[in-house]
Amino acid sequence: MTKAQQVQDLIGKHISTVIDIVKDIGTHPELGYKEFRTSGIVNDYLCQSGYKTETNLAITGIKTQLKMQNVRPNIAVIGELDGITCPESTHADKLTGATHHCGHHLQLGVMMLLAKAFMDSDISSELGGNISFIATPAEEYIELDYRAKLRKTNEIRYFGGKQELIHRGVFDNIDAAVMVHSQSNQSKPFVELIKSGNGFIAEKINYTGKTAHAAASPEEGINALHAAILGVNNVNALRETLRDKDHSCVHYIITKGGDAVNSIPADVRLECFVRSGSVETISDLLAKTNRAFIAGGEALGAKTEIELLSGYLPLVCNEQMNTLYAEKATQFMSSEQIRQGTYFKASTDMGDLTHLMPAIHVLTGGVKGSLHTADFEVVDYHAAIEIPARIMASTLIDLLSDNATKMRSIIRENPPLLTKHAYTNLLDSYFT
Repeated sequence: MTKAQQVQDLIGKHISTVIDIVKDIGTHPELGYKEFRTSGIVNDYLCQSGYKTETNLAITGIKTQLKMQNVRPNIAVIGELDGITCPESTHADKLTGATHHCGHHLQLGVMMLLAKAFMDSDISSELGGNISFIATPAEEYIELDYRAKLRKTNEIRYFGGKQELIHRGVFDNIDAAVMVHSQSNQSKPFVELIKSGNGFIAEKINYTGKTAHAAASPEEGINALHAAILGVNNVNALRETLRDKDHSCVHYIITKGGDAVNSIPADVRLECFVRSGSVETISDLLAKTNRAFIAGGEALGAKTEIELLSGYLPLVCNEQMNTLYAEKATQFMSSEQIRQGTYFKASTDMGDLTHLMPAIHVLTGGVKGSLHTADFEVVDYHAAIEIPARIMASTLIDLLSDNATKMRSIIRENPPLLTKHAYTNLLDSYFT
């Protein structure tokens, strides 16, 4: 039996244990930069599997590697620690509203299963490179006020977990990255290889008017809610100018609409995501959106303040790695269950990594219902964890076999879209 076959056998041997751990994590969801219990469980499993880990990276992150020497090329297998708020779910944490209806606990299962199988097989001597296993915090871009407080006290610099780990140097010795993510409404074994996807910039808009009695003397006030509504309508008027090929959209919520119905609202606040398929189109749409919001305030004489909160870069997946993963997937499912070259309309901080190194973000099956909603449910843990792990194991071995010839070629032919310095400068420019 070859070492590669041993890895596959070990995946089958340890899947039941990993599923039990994943189910436990799924019933104890934690939100970004607060994943202390989850991080502890993942770290314990990695240590028990023979790894020496680095912990408390960007508060809760974990990193380890198969070979302790700094061998290159080094491919990171990533799992995300955090959950998403979905308070209407019967599985939600009663205090925080957190759930794992994002499917991140399933990613952690894939990462842990691969780490165990690669260590126990002793295949490292046959690989012409290294494999790191990195558990990242705070992928979901939520609880912005909490993260702003962490930033203010210098506990983090960036809101996204991978962004923060990049800043802290955790990815400095990483040459490529891979991860899987659940796809909505795919209950059976399934693979979707994304070509590219949206990035976004987040911002807060604050309209300040002048309070007055809403019935007795409204003429003495400046209605900040009306200013906000005008701003929103201005943004809506931009929609017909958005090109389909850019995948652009703007979405927002009003987080404060006033204090009392009987008073003219003087303090109205919104949160907004400006989303598109490239850094250039995001910047262009952001300028248009901000003019629209400001015009709403100008029309009524309200003061308009806009605070940028950075965001995530668009996803740009590596074509060669996607193709190889698809080829390996045919060993475990039919070609009808494999979809290639699709566009990811949502956003992820994996997009940031794809600007710094070759990387892929694979969508997988095993769940029914839509992500982030109350009807999300894992119905096949083997489709969600075991099969993606088997395909990824085969992909990683192929990339690093023969002195990592394929991985070295991919790295050589795909230089980074941004240097780390240019990347952090870009993120810093968004915080204004």
